[in-house]
Amino acid sequence: MKTVMIKYMNLKTLAKACAFSMVAFWACEDPEYITAVPNPQPSGFSANFLFVNVAPDAPSLDMFVNNTKTGTSAAFGTGQAGYTAVKITSSGAGGLTTNTNIRARATSGTIGGVLGSSDALYRAGNNNANNFSAINGARYSLFALDTITRPKPVRKLNASNFGDTTFFNPLTGGYISVVEKAALSPDQKAKVVPIGVVPLGSSDPGGVRFYLVRDIFPAFTAGNVTQSAIRLVQASPRNYTQGLWVRLNPVTTGSIISLGSNVPYILSFATPTGGANFSPSVGSRTVVTTAVNFTLQNTNIAGVPNDYTVEVATDAGFTNIIHTSAPVQFLVDKVYTVVIRGVEGGTGNRALGVTVVQHN
Repeated sequence: MKTVMIKYMNLKTLAKACAFSMVAFWACEDPEYITAVPNPQPSGFSANFLFVNVAPDAPSLDMFVNNTKTGTSAAFGTGQAGYTAVKITSSGAGGLTTNTNIRARATSGTIGGVLGSSDALYRAGNNNANNFSAINGARYSLFALDTITRPKPVRKLNASNFGDTTFFNPLTGGYISVVEKAALSPDQKAKVVPIGVVPLGSSDPGGVRFYLVRDIFPAFTAGNVTQSAIRLVQASPRNYTQGLWVRLNPVTTGSIISLGSNVPYILSFATPTGGANFSPSVGSRTVVTTAVNFTLQNTNIAGVPNDYTVEVATDAGFTNIIHTSAPVQFLVDKVYTVVIRGVEGGTGNRALGVTVVQHN
């Protein structure tokens, strides 16, 4: 019995020694960890950005992509003369990038209005600001829109205290609920604008916001001597519930060219032409399809540039023309955006007008 007990104690001692040795061994060895790979990574990818400032009341603005100023400053009613190539970071195959930060700052001083000294941030969703994905080699136009006094969207409740459609009232510059709308007169009801259900946690602070669109140039035929490529961006919030008619009227000879019929404000939730409502209901808007891109127009006569005025009307017959631009030319093989800006009846930076941006 004594011999057995001694052997048991020796085995117990040996086990403790082995355990101690293992602890000592692991204590002396560096554990092996997986080396983290930075993401995103620098790459040879780039995208091209062009900035246009058509936000009523806004001062001269500078565009920043990933906190780097791109291109020249843009006073109200002007756009940059060309694209700026911006380095992007790769999040994987395909040349895509995430978390691209886009913002505008006042060239001097502050933006003012509801933003005060804050930057105007591109917000791709209701409650985020950094989820734009650029495509390697793609072209993008960024339009600063709305007004510096646009109020912060407010979530409104219905009679049952559930989140419901919020309406913007242009007469007061404020937001109302379905209950408050019901108390208005028929004439007042016709002027309010639905902006959808403002989500919980919305980060839209009001003020200037953006319309970001991918620019896909059409192919001109070889030997083209008559055509330019033109698109329309209706950036005038003069009437949130009704559209505008826009055309090119030749100064001396040539044919009238229609650019759009009953075209709504590009950031309006309501779409008079029957198109799908934008999403998100607040924040900025992004379009990366060909739906709002350029169409070929016969703007030249046998290779000779023609002079046109841009006419803006509130009716299809153009009996109520509310703006006529100075003569402008659209050159062969060139690509343009015609922007309707300002507010009907406004003065200074709020005056209704036209900005023509040449892209190439």
